[in-house]
Amino acid sequence: MSSAGRELPDRTASGFAGLIDRLGQPGRNFIDEHAEGTIVLSALAAFVVLWMVFDVVSLASVDLHPDWSEAALWAHNFAFGYKHPPMTAWLFILWFAVFPRQDWAADLLNVMVVAAGLGVTWRLLRDHLDKNRALLGLVALVLIPLYDIKTAILNANTVMIPFWAAALLFYLRARGGLGSFDAFLAGAFASLAVFGKYWALFLVAGMAVASVAGPGTRRFWRSSAPYVMALGAAIVIAPHVWWFVSERGGTSYTFMRDTVMVSQSFGAALLRSVHYLINAVAYAIVPILFLAALRPSRAALAEMVWPPGDDRRQALLLLLVPLVLPALVNVAIPYRLTADWTYPNWALLPVILYASRDIVVDERTVARAGLVALAVTLTAIVVSPVVAYTRLTRGDDQYRAHFRQVAELADRLAGEPVQLFWGSPEIAAGLPFYLPVARPLMADPLSADGRAAINAHGLVVVCLSTDALCRKTGAVVADAGGHAANASFTRSFLGASGQPMNFEITVVPPARAPARTTETSQ
Repeated sequence: MSSAGRELPDRTASGFAGLIDRLGQPGRNFIDEHAEGTIVLSALAAFVVLWMVFDVVSLASVDLHPDWSEAALWAHNFAFGYKHPPMTAWLFILWFAVFPRQDWAADLLNVMVVAAGLGVTWRLLRDHLDKNRALLGLVALVLIPLYDIKTAILNANTVMIPFWAAALLFYLRARGGLGSFDAFLAGAFASLAVFGKYWALFLVAGMAVASVAGPGTRRFWRSSAPYVMALGAAIVIAPHVWWFVSERGGTSYTFMRDTVMVSQSFGAALLRSVHYLINAVAYAIVPILFLAALRPSRAALAEMVWPPGDDRRQALLLLLVPLVLPALVNVAIPYRLTADWTYPNWALLPVILYASRDIVVDERTVARAGLVALAVTLTAIVVSPVVAYTRLTRGDDQYRAHFRQVAELADRLAGEPVQLFWGSPEIAAGLPFYLPVARPLMADPLSADGRAAINAHGLVVVCLSTDALCRKTGAVVADAGGHAANASFTRSFLGASGQPMNFEITVVPPARAPARTTETSQ
């Protein structure tokens, strides 16, 4: 039974259900009275505004995550690869060429990346679902934490979201219509997703598996589509491959070898893979609960396991292969597998859950789902000051509250924009975003190479008061012609104060001045 193409009779409910229907009536009217584009644009605008408010308030007690500073360092030099593939740095360069380097602008970029991904996902859903089912799917995706609460940091995981969705959109169009333009875009966007993070290689694997499965396989491979798709992927990924080969993997290979890959027994790796799959399903629990609320029939559930038609079977493969394959690879080659890496994997989930014509999805259903999403979002905003308070008083990263304060003091002491910095890793990791032209001194400050760099560019040494080795180095640097300041910083939020942190900052300008020592407290 389907709601498509007909009006369902009005149902008057009483009690709590009646209250929900009355609250949802404006949403039903909005859906009835406006074009799809207006509905989706309004929903995405509300998403941006509301989650921007959450991010700004919940992060008000701390500075930006060190991942932002890492991206800032990458952005100094345009390249086709860094520790991760280059898309994060490219987005950083483009965004801050327009917006000021402020925390609010960084928060806005996070939300806009996800909103762009949801916008592309809407077109993907609309290709395979009617209006109401696609709207329900969009609302369900918003309630996956990876699309909102956990996207407060721009990193290689989040930047894949719009490109992954676009690759799925154009692959499925090319599969069905065999259009060369769609095929080229499918390959190009798959490579752009890889430019975000190598995790997107599992998307490429899913596309490869899907391309040789299903009743339309022979028709697909007899057309030009798969070859144009491969051409599009090759053209886009070629610069990164050239970089990787010429740099012999560069920092990407080193990062994967030293940080991503782990040494584990078969049993431990298998357990990690099981945990990954359980946690991945847990992230999708709200869309699954929405399905349960729709009371699907056995026939509808059977369709989810083995969908009718080539399009839906392709969608199932494109969802499951990139989700399950990482767990299988981990058993053979253990690595630091986590469900938090599945940010972009969920775009096709609504097609699998809500496509069956044995499930009724009308405007009332969409309005109720929208109320749930609004309630969750407003609840998050209400508790955001508590989140900020917790981050300040009991946060895991006690240094994150003081990145900006330390950077501003370093700039004032230097008397000019800081060009080189060095110091305790815990605080130095978060400084580059707030020191726009600064770069880390890669050599030992006391080595010949380090002294030459200091002579040319000057140096700021930032030490935790508890870091004796760093302070010793700072003292030697100061004796050679620098000046130092001992600073105590305390961060406050809504009347609550965080733990005071003490730092020692030593500045050596390019043109050396007589040493002097000052005391400051802020």
